[in-house]
This record gives sequence, structure tokens and C-alpha cells, in this order.
Amino acid sequence: MMARILVVDDEADMRLALSNVLTRNGHKVQEAPEGETALATLAKGAFDLMLLDMRLPGMDGIQILKRVRQNHPDLPVIMVTGYGSVDSAIEVMRLGASHYLAKPFSNKELVDSVDRIVQGRRLPVPVGGGAPAALAPDERPAPDSPAEPNLPAPVLSLPGPAAPVSGVSVGWGLALAVGVVLLAWPLVSSLRGRGRDHALTYSHPTAIAWAGDRLWSTDWFSQSVYEMQLERGGFKIVRAAALPQSHLSGLALTKEAVYVADDWRREIQRRKLDAHLTLERVIKSPGAKPSSLYFDGRFLWSADAAQGRIYQHEPDDALTVVATYPSPAKAPVAIYKDDSYFWSADGDTRLIYRHRLDSKLTVLATYEWPDVNEGSQPLSCFTMRDGVAWLGRDGLSRLLEAPLPGFAVRRVSPN
Repeated sequence: MMARILVVDDEADMRLALSNVLTRNGHKVQEAPEGETALATLAKGAFDLMLLDMRLPGMDGIQILKRVRQNHPDLPVIMVTGYGSVDSAIEVMRLGASHYLAKPFSNKELVDSVDRIVQGRRLPVPVGGGAPAALAPDERPAPDSPAEPNLPAPVLSLPGPAAPVSGVSVGWGLALAVGVVLLAWPLVSSLRGRGRDHALTYSHPTAIAWAGDRLWSTDWFSQSVYEMQLERGGFKIVRAAALPQSHLSGLALTKEAVYVADDWRREIQRRKLDAHLTLERVIKSPGAKPSSLYFDGRFLWSADAAQGRIYQHEPDDALTVVATYPSPAKAPVAIYKDDSYFWSADGDTRLIYRHRLDSKLTVLATYEWPDVNEGSQPLSCFTMRDGVAWLGRDGLSRLLEAPLPGFAVRRVSPN
């Protein structure tokens, strides 16, 4: 159920974090940095819920809550603070708050609280801090720190050897398959193949990458990295590592490490391939919003949604950028490279681009999978394996296995 929510917090990063979580779950969000702006915004439009920080410049949360109760007595208000206590919880509830969240809290706590209030169900009063979450800044090790202390145990760890990890290349087989298909396709084609859905145990995938017969994936909502094996009926989780206080937006695998992108922190992290994915190094992203990663066996590639750029990195300690390319996608959620082509995917338009491996990554053709256009969920991840595309959508607990002949050609470059 979509709700119109006003988020009031003086920290821009916190407003962004709250807004991203809520909008990804179908809500419409407006922001205000302090009390006067919040009250003016409430006076101009109707809202279903207000998220109000306790400590604000000028009027504090208590004062704002009193004003809201006078002018908007039926508006539900969730108080948010990093200085939670039983006494302050009792106070804000006495003044008419609907609920109270003490930082740090998890994405799930936030979404569950909002959903229950929007649906008219009451929540118990919290009496302490919530679970670790991505919504509050944490104490981070220095970029060259050898380990991340106190990292929680993995969500699930099952026995058995891990599959070897390396960049995946489909090579000449894919090039030949694509060449044959393009010869047969007109400029716009309605030719379809038969795709297959495979169930996931989570519903917000942001990155997928094959390593042998194992598929690795990230989920921004659970803040976890998963290694999975495909079985009848769907993917079985072989192991999972929780990375709290993160917003995972990209994943790349090498033989020695796993790289993850965090678009809230604007960084790329190198982690060990151990049970906890222990943090080895933090590297500032060259763009403001890293949205995808890929390792081709030689170079690490990243895409940035804010800058509209694709970066080629040396896999050294600084992830030195050796080349920069324009991205045809406004929301580049996935990138992939084989021996013949570079591929990228746009989350908003759900289009797949095939690039020439030249100095501009020239777009050769643009594809779409017709069935992916059904529903409102954006494309959130994409990769390829043996000439078959794999696609995931934010909010759906499944991955689509889609053979290349099933894609319609939207546009072919005359070059």
C-alpha cells in the first residue's frame, strides 16, 4: 500500500537513506531538513505519515510533534532518534507519536513499522535500540585497515567446498550466437524465446555474478551477500554473509577476493573470500553513486548512476582508473564483459545494451525482453552465462533465465 511520507531530518545522508528504503518499497517521499520547512510542507499538502527526527536545529522533535498534533491531529508520526531511551519513548508516545525508532535500526524494522501504521495496525513501544542497520553512520576502519572488527557471523554457513571464483567469459560461442541472431533479426523484432523463472529466498537483488556453477548475489534490503546453487524449483543458499550498515549496489568476484559497491557510502570495498567476507580495503568510488561492478579476469569495471559513466580499473590497492566511458543507461544497474563485447543494463528502461570493445564502448545494439516490461518493478541486476542472460527485478523473489533469441532488438547501430 503506497503512502505519502514526509521525512524530517537535518542530516542529508540520513534523509537520503530513509527515502531510498521507502521509495524502493513503493512509497512517495518528500524531505525537510528542519521544523519550519516541515510544518510549511505539511500545510501545503496531504501526507499519510511523518518520520520525525528527535534532535533538529531550531525546534526539536518534541516541539514539532506538539505543533503537528495541534494542526494535523490525525497524522501518524514515527519519532526517530540516535539518543533513544525508555523515558523519551514514553514522552513522545504520551504526546501522540504513533511509534518510536531508536538508531541504529534495520531496513526491515523501518519498512515493517511504516507498513503496519499505514495499514492501521498498532505497534508496541520500543524500549531500546534496534538491530544494526544501514541507516546510521558507523565506526569504520581506516581504508588500509587489515580487518573489520566485530563483523557478525554469516546468516547461514553450510559445509562443503566453495566453487572456484574467477571472471566468467562466454567467448567465441556467444559471439557466434549473437552474430547468427543479428543476421536473422530485423530492426524491430517480436521474436521471443522461452524464459524460465527461478525462485529466490529474498526479493531485492542488486547484483548477480556466476562463479563456476555457483551464483553470487547481493540484496540491498537484507544487507547480505549470498552464494547459491541452482536446484529444481529455485536457488538454494550455500552460504550468506551479512554486511550490516551497508547498501549493496554492485558485486564482482576474483580468485582472491570479492568486491562490493555501496552507493550510500560512495565506495568500493575489497573483502576476503572467507566466511564473513572480512573487509580488507575501502576505496572511494570515482563517481558519486557506484551502481555496478564486474571483473573480467584482468580489469575491474564499475558503473556510476550519478555521473553516467563506466570506469575501467586496475585491480590494485587504489583501483586506479585507466579509462572512462559514457554510459548509454541513465540508471546503469549492471555491466558485463566477454571476449567480444561489453554489455550494460538500464534499471529504469529495462533495456540491455551491447557495446563494441573500442575507445568509446560504442553501442552496437539495444535489446529488451518483452516480459520484463510487465509490472512496475525496475530491472535491478543482469549478467550472462553461456549465451543466456539472467535478469532480476527489485521487489520480485525470482531471477529470469532468458536465452538471447528471446530478446527483441530495439535498435541496431549503422556502425
